[in-house]
Amino acid sequence: MMDVMKYPAVLLLAVCFAVISLGAETVVHVRVEGEINRGTVLVLRGAIERAEELGAALLVISLSTPGGYLDAALQCRDLLLDAPVRTVAYVDREAISAGALIAISCERIHFAPGGVMGAATPVYFDRGRMEVAPEKLVSAVREIFRATAEARGRNPDVAAAMVDRAVEVEGLVEVGKLLTLTPATATEWGYSDGLAEGLADVLRAEGIPDAELEEFKTSLAARAVAVLTSPFFSGLLITLGIFGLLVELSVPGFGIPGIMGMGSLGLFFWSHFAVGLAGWESLGFFIAGLILVFLEIFVFTAVDFGAVGIVGLGLIGFGFYTAMVGPLTAPAQVSRAIIAVSVGLVVALVGLALLITFLPRTRLRFGGVLLRSAIDSRALRIEPRSEWVGKTGIALTDLRPVGKGEFSGRIVDVVSEEGYLPKGTEIVITRAEGIRFVVRKIGGERG
Repeated sequence: MMDVMKYPAVLLLAVCFAVISLGAETVVHVRVEGEINRGTVLVLRGAIERAEELGAALLVISLSTPGGYLDAALQCRDLLLDAPVRTVAYVDREAISAGALIAISCERIHFAPGGVMGAATPVYFDRGRMEVAPEKLVSAVREIFRATAEARGRNPDVAAAMVDRAVEVEGLVEVGKLLTLTPATATEWGYSDGLAEGLADVLRAEGIPDAELEEFKTSLAARAVAVLTSPFFSGLLITLGIFGLLVELSVPGFGIPGIMGMGSLGLFFWSHFAVGLAGWESLGFFIAGLILVFLEIFVFTAVDFGAVGIVGLGLIGFGFYTAMVGPLTAPAQVSRAIIAVSVGLVVALVGLALLITFLPRTRLRFGGVLLRSAIDSRALRIEPRSEWVGKTGIALTDLRPVGKGEFSGRIVDVVSEEGYLPKGTEIVITRAEGIRFVVRKIGGERG
């Protein structure tokens, strides 16, 4: 083996490589500020993935938050407990409620002067007043805090006292008081690994003062998810999605309504899948409901909306609901989700009813994007439509119950009141409904 001492240049080169390697450590820094919401989950996940990609020595999470959504905080907790890189929370002023859970989930915690952490009992607003969540939810959150503290080798009773006023920690907090830690009490009870004036002090305390710091920026996708998963925009996407699809089922051809509907539903499920709320069961409920509505319109009644359609709408609504709430979603969020789903479905159905009512009068064509077969449909150009009531003709196709009929040489869309009628059946128009004519078999009129 070569004696490196005899080759000073080789030894110097080796030393240089060692120095470069020691000085090449990278630290990823991400800020969690303001309300913790579903977008925060994507931010934290992205920061962890970036730190792993770089082989970072540390992921530092600066916290300045009054709290936020519990289900989002739980997702963040799971990400941190499973993180493949070392995690450090820097309580830069406050880590309250959901922010405290994120801090406790990290391996190390540093406080800025004046920083506070705690006050994590779950609450909700009822008629403008803040109310403590039901005991069942408080108990669940308390044990989650306790288990998280145990996983990080911290006193679990201290974490539990941040959530439940009934928990007493002798010498720290008495029964009836909710615990909030200051830098001094956090250090005394093992919830702080040091006071830091800034990130430089954090890195110094962690033994890597010369590490290269990379700032992780909030992505556009994370900001979009935070907006799209809010109750208002979720309800809007539900309305546009269902309305668009129902219009496509009612109007020949495929055009803007279908594109709008599919796009809205795609955004809804994508955003809720991204934060871990929606699962395949949510999509399964939705698809099953859509199939039942389709069968109701095209196979069963098509004229009078019956039980199959109602069940279908219920499954669609349940699919949306399960995509918006998790097992520990706060009561207020559950209520907002129910309202968003209900309003979305009702507005979509009312909008469809109005469209079908006024479409023949307005001659609406959705920007001219519908397929040529729809644009050229003679049924939409016949005025007045009431003159067609009583005309007789034949079914050009099987009516299942929707199909084509020929009357005096003109081909129009028809719906059979009686369900299935075979091709060639003699039919009579009983009324004009929406953009189609309702027909019955000749000889089958009501007496």
